Amino acid sequence: PGFVGNFTYSQRNLFGLNQKLSALVELGQSDSLFRLQWVDPWIRGDPNRTSRTVSIMNTRTSAAAIHGKALDADPGSLADDEPAATGEERAGNVTLGRLVAGAEWRRPLAANWSGIAGLTWQRSCCMDSHGQPLLTDVYGAPLTFSGKHSDCMMLGVLSGSYSSPADGSQLGISLEQALPLHSSWLNFNRLRVRAEQPVPLGPFTLNLRGKAGSVYGDLPPYEAFPLGGTNSVRGYAEGGVGSGRHFIEGTAELRCLLAKPVHGTLFVDYGSDLDSGESVIGDPAGTRGKPGSGYGYGGGIRIDSPLGPVRLEYAWNDQRRGRFHVALGYD
Repeated sequence: PGFVGNFTYSQRNLFGLNQKLSALVELGQSDSLFRLQWVDPWIRGDPNRTSRTVSIMNTRTSAAAIHGKALDADPGSLADDEPAATGEERAGNVTLGRLVAGAEWRRPLAANWSGIAGLTWQRSCCMDSHGQPLLTDVYGAPLTFSGKHSDCMMLGVLSGSYSSPADGSQLGISLEQALPLHSSWLNFNRLRVRAEQPVPLGPFTLNLRGKAGSVYGDLPPYEAFPLGGTNSVRGYAEGGVGSGRHFIEGTAELRCLLAKPVHGTLFVDYGSDLDSGESVIGDPAGTRGKPGSGYGYGGGIRIDSPLGPVRLEYAWNDQRRGRFHVALGYD
């Protein structure tokens, strides 16, 4: 039991220029978010309709997707010296704190294309559920790249996205570069790609979706790609498939309208870390007996709402274990 709530303040026409200033506080049992944000939807005098966002935020989130026990793992696959799993360990017993400050510029590039450029400074640290600093996980592996209480980085981002109103297809590409402006700051390059294509099949729609990513350079465990969960490989817990330096994911989902606004769905998901789990410091996935690749299949309903689709699903994974998944919003 604990307090869960949020507070929001917003000024929607700052200086009479349609600029927005907002403050947000969210408190949960284990997660928290504090954010101050200023948005200029159209920089004055810019012919390209460029918008600008400046923000500072402090977050605390669970790192269970990386450091949590593999609830779906075969007990025989765990390390011989695996310590007994307590409730806190199953939740990961690691909280990731981030202090982030930066700016982002967004503008249309061409028909159906938009682009984003951003620069942020981040400080990340790991702590236990009581807020005390942690340097290692339950297996003694470092939680940061530096081996110290926190890692810092200056992160530059360039991304482009395409969305077709005609057939619903989407494509997104993101390139991130951690700039080593200080000798102790992280230095890595991260690439992400996401594509989606709906295929009409009479009264049905087959939705094909794929994602991939890769990191080159310094890689703290908390920056690895987690696989498994509601928006990844359903049938697995969050991060239950693994975590790696590289990954691919694919989904095929068949949808049909049952009665407005309810759709029925059948799906199959697959994900793999491309044998890159061992390249993450401490091999958190392998140490916890996570398979590194896996698939899931199942069905459910999707309800369109003003807040986005509500998804109620049940899936089985390739280890014949079933799991309910509930989500609000797009996957």
